[in-house]
Amino acid sequence: MADAWAEQARSLASAGELPQCGRPQALLFHGLAGTPFEIEPVARRLEQEGFSVHTPLLPGHGSDMAACLATSFSDWRNFARAQYRQLSAQGPLLLGGYSLGGILALELAEHIKEQGLALPLGLLLLATPLRFGAWRKDWRLSGKGSWRFRFLPLLARLCPVIAMPKRSEQSRDMAPWQGHEEFCCLRHFAQMEEALKGIRKRLGLVQSPLCVIQLRHDASAPPAQAAWLLAHCASPEAQLHILQTQSPHGGHLPATHLESRERVAEIASCFARTCLERKTSPSRPERKKGS
Repeated sequence: MADAWAEQARSLASAGELPQCGRPQALLFHGLAGTPFEIEPVARRLEQEGFSVHTPLLPGHGSDMAACLATSFSDWRNFARAQYRQLSAQGPLLLGGYSLGGILALELAEHIKEQGLALPLGLLLLATPLRFGAWRKDWRLSGKGSWRFRFLPLLARLCPVIAMPKRSEQSRDMAPWQGHEEFCCLRHFAQMEEALKGIRKRLGLVQSPLCVIQLRHDASAPPAQAAWLLAHCASPEAQLHILQTQSPHGGHLPATHLESRERVAEIASCFARTCLERKTSPSRPERKKGS
């Protein structure tokens, strides 16, 4: 399959649509307080299939707590836009991300035309919330802990950073993750929630093929939000893949979860190939659901 993709890339390069290195590109962003480790299985599969994959470390991440707390959503948004501007100038680009990274990719996709940039080959969103109903089982909009999110803007001012217990060994074994987990910055969540208000209003500006992947028991990005996203975007092709796992752990980590990571990488790989094929041989778009 990698040879077939390489041939597709050579065809695009000869038409002046790809840099002469002949490799299609992908830009993937990681999640809040995390690292590119969260999307490594997907990045590795795309690399194997001929893509040049870029998984940059977001500002303030991969360092100490002070560095992370010193950054803001606007820092990450500006960084993401600069990365896309630089890489898209070299040829067609698959854009995507996980959680916060997916929010950044979605925000980018809505503003690409007004920025005078080329649309991405496709938009790949992994466990991407449209609003924060819960990011831990005891922090949700209904039931136990619901008051916390209803008063998030106020809490972010009164107590911007709170200490958190580390993940259990069972959760870590089932869904590996790397990053800060000893604290939570409510200021960051309040900033993202504010940004999501605008993102939800502009979903009709998303015009690239779209692929959404998440786990059925994800409390941070419930499946209903993904379905709502597909219903309101203007993508010519929109795929929704809700994957079922047996373990109660790691519901917000589809790309590293032991029960789903191979399937997630496979879906992402197939979507990327379809986007690349469409660039050379446009066909009738379709919307479909996966499972």
